[in-house]
Amino acid sequence: MKSVNDLFYVQRIKAGDTRAFTGIVHKYQRMVLTIVLKLVENREDAEDITQEVFMKVFKSLGQFKEESEFSTWLYRIAYNTTLSELRKRKLFFTSIDDYSAALNEPVEEDLENHTTEEKLHYLDQALKQLAPDDTFLITLYYMDKQTVEAISKISGISVSNVKVKLHRIRKKLALEINKLMQDENR
Repeated sequence: MKSVNDLFYVQRIKAGDTRAFTGIVHKYQRMVLTIVLKLVENREDAEDITQEVFMKVFKSLGQFKEESEFSTWLYRIAYNTTLSELRKRKLFFTSIDDYSAALNEPVEEDLENHTTEEKLHYLDQALKQLAPDDTFLITLYYMDKQTVEAISKISGISVSNVKVKLHRIRKKLALEINKLMQDENR
């Protein structure tokens, strides 16, 4: 476990100091909300799910073995809780695998002539086209700076499959950004 603060808070909570849970919530609330929001795209739902995640974390803290990073354990709960909620609501999305034929096409990368704001707009629009679990993976990797190994533990996907999925997601994002730019130029 890297963070002494996480271990300190976990041990205090396990010893009965429930107020120490506030430290964990303050540290991770923003990132959990960001991840959940990328998956559900509705702020109210994301806030509800985030609250549910922290309730599950609090109730399950006794099961945390302190053998892995606390953040990995927390993000796995966030991931599973969010996917369960999506299944309950029966929200449908297109898997990245459905784009496998298109992913082999060459991608033009003509972003040099665009401002940073325009690039971020294209990226945001392209991210909305991804399946929630793909958005989750790419968010963990780039926004939370998680390693491929940590993402594997969080998602339950093998390390090699995480690498393949990240590669496909990047290609899909490039394809979507290209499409958005072409549509805008017409």
